[in-house]
Amino acid sequence: MGIERMHDAYKVKARLRINGKIVQKQCTLTGSREEAKALLEKMKAELRATDSAGCSLKVIELKTFGDLLKIYKEKREQCSAFHINKIKFLERELGSLDLPFFPERFEQYLRTLKTTNSEATGRPRSNACINRIVEIVRAAFNMAVSLDLLKVNPITKARFPRLKEFARDVVLSEADRLRLLNVIDQEAPHLSAIVRYAMLVPCRRSELVNMAKDDLDLIHGAIRVKAMTAKNDRGCWKPIPPDMITYFRNLPKETDYLFFQKIENRKKGSIRYAGLGDFKKIWTSCLEKAGLNGFHFHDTRHMAATALIDNGTPEQAVMAVANWKTNMLRNYYHREPKKALELVRFSRQCENTVKTSNASAL
Repeated sequence: MGIERMHDAYKVKARLRINGKIVQKQCTLTGSREEAKALLEKMKAELRATDSAGCSLKVIELKTFGDLLKIYKEKREQCSAFHINKIKFLERELGSLDLPFFPERFEQYLRTLKTTNSEATGRPRSNACINRIVEIVRAAFNMAVSLDLLKVNPITKARFPRLKEFARDVVLSEADRLRLLNVIDQEAPHLSAIVRYAMLVPCRRSELVNMAKDDLDLIHGAIRVKAMTAKNDRGCWKPIPPDMITYFRNLPKETDYLFFQKIENRKKGSIRYAGLGDFKKIWTSCLEKAGLNGFHFHDTRHMAATALIDNGTPEQAVMAVANWKTNMLRNYYHREPKKALELVRFSRQCENTVKTSNASAL
């Protein structure tokens, strides 16, 4: 029922489909709930009789996919920065497409997307990237169906199946890690702290660059990641490694960010502190100089999680720190098979065979 109780009144909202269009009308009533019910029926009758009657009337008409995305953004309660960027990307790419022809054009678009390189990275898009795009498009159509703006969702799982995702299995040897850190210390010292932290604590880049001084809890040795900066819209806490306590205790008073860059204006003789923002260009340059072109910043997240497990941290604790909803450790670096190796026990017969072989060699 379209009646919502407010502090000292009722918000009455009528919604009907008229000639294929959703028509809305709402009013605020100071009175009893029975009066609100009567007003709701009256408003519905007025909407049936005309499409331009009093109070607050709003016609929702979907012509293009851009119109659909606009409704999706308005009705979705909370969107992370990652989600907002994906929606903006879809608005640019597909916003002008007419809804009746969208499914066919979307199929063509996905085929093109799979065979062309990303403008941002210059590399082919992964299946995971394609899946995220399809998921958001499907969610937008689901929202329209739930609002009675559309009858069915044409982005079905049968027509647009989920592509198989392959987890990246990339590691750095100790020598590679030290070489990369040495290059960063020389070429981009403002990235030294964020890279070292990322190698120890599983984080996303968006979480790291948005960490503010207000999120720092030195008493409990933790950093808060707000829900708005997390990819899955759920906040979490990140621990502070013991060897980085000194760094966080000695942050400049002028910076609002935990990881920052110091900008000097020699002409004015002034100094200001700013966030790191998008540092892909300098990061890529450092990788090239370190001879690690195939390494991604996001790989540090998986490496840090694996290192925590190797050091004896329970899997549930690692999942909470990494802010994973599902156990991604099963995908990255074959954690379960590696643990199985620790449980393997060879028989004494095998030991005797090894001893006999060694004696024969002598």
